[in-house]
Amino acid sequence: MPPQNDFYQQFIDIFLDLAATFDLESILRKIIHTAKQLTNAEAASILLYNDTNQQLHFAAMTNASKEALLHKMVVPKESLAGWVALNREPVIVEDVSKDQRWFKNVAQKIDFFTKSIIAVPMITQNKLIGVLEVLNKYEGLFDQDDERYLSILASQAAVAINNARLFQQSDLISELVHEIRTPLGSINTVAYLLQREDLPQEQRTKLVKTIQQETQRLHQMASDFLDIARLESGRIYFRAQPFSVSELIQSCILILQPVAQEKNVALEYHIDSDDLTIEADQEKIKQVLTNLLSNATKYNQPDGKVIVSAYQSDHDTVQIDITDTGIGMSPDDLSHLFERFFRSARAIDVAEGTGLGLSICKQIVEAHGGTIMATSELGKGTTFSIRLPIELK
Repeated sequence: MPPQNDFYQQFIDIFLDLAATFDLESILRKIIHTAKQLTNAEAASILLYNDTNQQLHFAAMTNASKEALLHKMVVPKESLAGWVALNREPVIVEDVSKDQRWFKNVAQKIDFFTKSIIAVPMITQNKLIGVLEVLNKYEGLFDQDDERYLSILASQAAVAINNARLFQQSDLISELVHEIRTPLGSINTVAYLLQREDLPQEQRTKLVKTIQQETQRLHQMASDFLDIARLESGRIYFRAQPFSVSELIQSCILILQPVAQEKNVALEYHIDSDDLTIEADQEKIKQVLTNLLSNATKYNQPDGKVIVSAYQSDHDTVQIDITDTGIGMSPDDLSHLFERFFRSARAIDVAEGTGLGLSICKQIVEAHGGTIMATSELGKGTTFSIRLPIELK
């Protein structure tokens, strides 16, 4: 360890560094790399606590190539990390093979040998934020100094993570308040006009329909807002299970068929194999595909077409493409496509929407360790490409 004065100066620098940003991903990365450096450990990881379902899930680890395999993975309450979270006490284990609380599934999934570990709780204002772990000291054994230094870092980390979450929520709420002013203003204006006794019945019917549409828009916006808030705060649990890609796509097409028929848009699908399966949260992936199919249908040309194709792009990845013959997007629109509340001027003219759907899709796909991207040409159509790991480990 460095001299004590230098060491505590390092903690001051760490605290200032963590306080300099509200970006949660950046904060998590800084914490794990600092934890590894402080304790001279081979690896470090963070598990965040979901107070809604009272579960711990992996949020970050120093081995970036393995992180996707553990992303959002839930560890049991009986595990070592679960014990630390429940008892709110740190623990040092010199040989995990001799500790019944050691959760072997993690090491097996990422092919990582763990000999020793320190796990400490991250707590702020008596609120459990998560658990910080370091694995395998390079020289010698973990000791009480390592535990003490890691606990100091964990207390700073808890404050930084909590502040980042609060900032995200306040930022999102500000955006939501701004966005709901338009439909609320419409409803208020229409309600005022409906009070006129001389208003023709035909006009009255149109105004009532406007209220219904704006109310539905507010309802959808509230629902999307809750989805975004849960995804961004990590308070959402994915129930992974194997399922048929073919069956999922067909069920999504069935849902959109009435809308497509009304717009005279043909829905087609081409799947590489009926045996194509992935392990993921089926309902969440269905939400993504339904949203993309709905957009492809709504923003299509009369007598247009939507084609869904799925195939195994490599040994551990499935790709799903949704191609339409719709209005298309400009390069500038594409650069903002997945931002919250973004809607292109052309899209606003064609159909109603909240501007949150694609942002939700992106977060769901990325939470599964996948990617989503779009290519488009004005007046010719758009293709969304989703790549998902075959196994969500």
